[in-house]
Amino acid sequence: MIHVENVSKTFVLHQQNGVRLPVLQNASLKVNSGECVVLHGHSGSGKSTLLRSLYANYLPDEGHIHIRHADEWGRPGSGPRA
Repeated sequence: MIHVENVSKTFVLHQQNGVRLPVLQNASLKVNSGECVVLHGHSGSGKSTLLRSLYANYLPDEGHIHIRHADEWGRPGSGPRA
């Protein structure tokens, strides 16, 4: 399960006189185990920033990200297929 709660991220453009560029503002998302989702949006809308925040490449300025991993290989019939 992935649970994103009110995540915000702003980048500071140091080479442009410290201009602040808000990329995510109070983004929330919940993806349950087994669900498949698509992130869709215009260029610059924060899709990559959200994904990079999920794997901790970027730390959010505000909000929380909760990820609970489940071992799918331990379930009967869920092993690799021949």
